[in-house]
Amino acid sequence: MKAEPMKVPDGLEGVLSVDPDIMHGEICFVGTRVPLTVLLDNLSEGMGIDDFEKYYPSVKRSHVEAIILWENNKILEAVGLKKVS
Repeated sequence: MKAEPMKVPDGLEGVLSVDPDIMHGEICFVGTRVPLTVLLDNLSEGMGIDDFEKYYPSVKRSHVEAIILWENNKILEAVGLKKVS
């Protein structure tokens, strides 16, 4: 059975992209070959945004911040709290 193609979450269309010809169709930051999972893995291991920027300069800081805000809002929504703008 063939896996469903990855999909950019609503609200992150200008931040992330999916192209079957780039990184085997993984969700990447727009205009880069840096998968979203690289950011998530590094953040979960304690890397800060400043260090992430140093290692992945092709990823815009505003895109990293958009991902963090989106995740934060999803968590707040899941527990019934107000979203952050």
